[in-house]
Amino acid sequence: MNCRILTIRIAMKNSLKRLRLVLAACAMFGLALNSSAQKTTTTNDEAERRQALQSKAYALVEEIATGAHGLKLPENRSFVWASAADLLWQHDEKRARTLFWDALNSINLITPPASNGVTKHEAAQQDQKRYFAIVALRQGLLRKVALHDPQLALDMLRSTQQLPAEQIKASFRLPDESELEQQIAAEAATRDPQRVLQFARQSLATGFSFQLLDLLDRLNARDQNAATKFAGDVIDKLQTRNLAADIVASRLAVALVAWSRQPADSSLHQDADAARTCQLNLDDDKRRHLVEMIVNAALGVSANSTLLNSLSEIMPEIQEFVPERVALLQTELTAFEQTLNKEQRAWNNYKLLVRTGSPEEMLSASREAEDEQRHMLRQQAIVVAVHRGRADELRKFVKTGITDESDQRALIDALDTEQINAAATRGDADELRALLLRVRRTEERARTMAELAVLIQKKGDHEEAVELLEDARRLIKVDFESETQTNALFALVAAYAVVEPSMAFAIIETTIGRANDQISKALLLDKIVRTGVVRNGEILLENSGIIYADLAMFRYGKAIVAMAKSDFKRTKAAVEQLARPELRLLARLSIAQALLVKDERRTQ
Repeated sequence: MNCRILTIRIAMKNSLKRLRLVLAACAMFGLALNSSAQKTTTTNDEAERRQALQSKAYALVEEIATGAHGLKLPENRSFVWASAADLLWQHDEKRARTLFWDALNSINLITPPASNGVTKHEAAQQDQKRYFAIVALRQGLLRKVALHDPQLALDMLRSTQQLPAEQIKASFRLPDESELEQQIAAEAATRDPQRVLQFARQSLATGFSFQLLDLLDRLNARDQNAATKFAGDVIDKLQTRNLAADIVASRLAVALVAWSRQPADSSLHQDADAARTCQLNLDDDKRRHLVEMIVNAALGVSANSTLLNSLSEIMPEIQEFVPERVALLQTELTAFEQTLNKEQRAWNNYKLLVRTGSPEEMLSASREAEDEQRHMLRQQAIVVAVHRGRADELRKFVKTGITDESDQRALIDALDTEQINAAATRGDADELRALLLRVRRTEERARTMAELAVLIQKKGDHEEAVELLEDARRLIKVDFESETQTNALFALVAAYAVVEPSMAFAIIETTIGRANDQISKALLLDKIVRTGVVRNGEILLENSGIIYADLAMFRYGKAIVAMAKSDFKRTKAAVEQLARPELRLLARLSIAQALLVKDERRTQ
């Protein structure tokens, strides 16, 4: 019996993985399909065609909003209505506002699971899980509303206060409404920095949260003077808090110091804070005062571990402003290190390596790290190497310094993937050609060909682009077995949409049938082993592959959206082949987004 259960669970795990990839593909279908049939037109004809297509897209959004009434799950209805409202805002603000309210009210209809037959502790855990799920839904919705009207987002937030869940662990802080207020203010920063300063000051009155960092970051990117004023407000409030005991306050204080560091003064060359394009403009008096507050708290008898762990981030400022206290502080930190367990010390070493180490040092350290840290160190090493133009050096190090063959292959493959992504983003055809000669995995070679074909088509060599795509198509299996295969399929369809649109239709129309088969198998297995992807007989549209689809939209959307989109009828007919009604809505939504979302919003 145990073997049978294990077999089922393994099958379910594999099936769930495929289901998530299929869900992402369904969202991508609409994006790819609506980019068919590129045509050469006059300027006037193009404008008329674009206007007519836009009208069809808005009509499609209304169909989507109406269709959401047929969904079983309140969270699915909320997701669809919020997405529809986002698209309709510029066209019909009154209707969009109504849909946003409908989305919020739908979240409020989510009911707790039945607590029959469970212990009090299990019921509390279920309640907390539901609380976190609703927080995430409200967060996503209200941030979307704030992009259009921050005041409406605040009104919606304050009209429906969420009751907190029972605190299971006293040391674990549940998110509250003040964090949502500060997230809304952060979204508003992209629209009106002066107005958001008012929102920020109002939200600061409700208390501290880590969301203040995001708010300050966005405000600083748009209006450094407004950000400096708000930073002054934060510093004033920090003076009223006990940094030794208050984890959030101490973290904010350290971040303010690090963010105000000038890049030329930084010795932490890999620190994300040091690489910021727009530093926080704090004068030396404010920076000195912050450093003194932090050091005083760190030397206190009850300094929190988060504060002590973060001191290394601002050691240059400590040495600059209070050099006489460095030795005493080092003694305190040495004593603190002795209280840490092996895992905590490993994480401290990991953070230090990420800030100051070279890609080769990160890979060397990963060999002795635990699984999670090993993965993160290797990923960070690859990203840093590629974006510093040191991929070839790291490749040589892997071949000579990593003796395990399977590790070596995995690292080289990951390096290939990151280089392909970077070269495609830059539009570097020469780099893609060079990569094509050495990429090991078949699917990644196919993706490289697809990315290269788009660039070749732009240069006017249609025949070579078609030939490349034909070669790539023969390398790709349409079975959603892995992320690399699905990525290759996305790239191929997106490239055909630019180079030979009729083939994009042919591939997608074939693929939808396979997607339906995979979904049916996964849903059948879900009845045996619950996965959380399906609830009440309906697939959850949010957080079940949609993030992956959004990434694909970002990566391939520009080339597709730039095309003329003429075969609207065939597009709708194709997505109607999806067997599940919720996935048909998802694919339609992707079509509308591709037609209506402007490039600058797609890259936010």
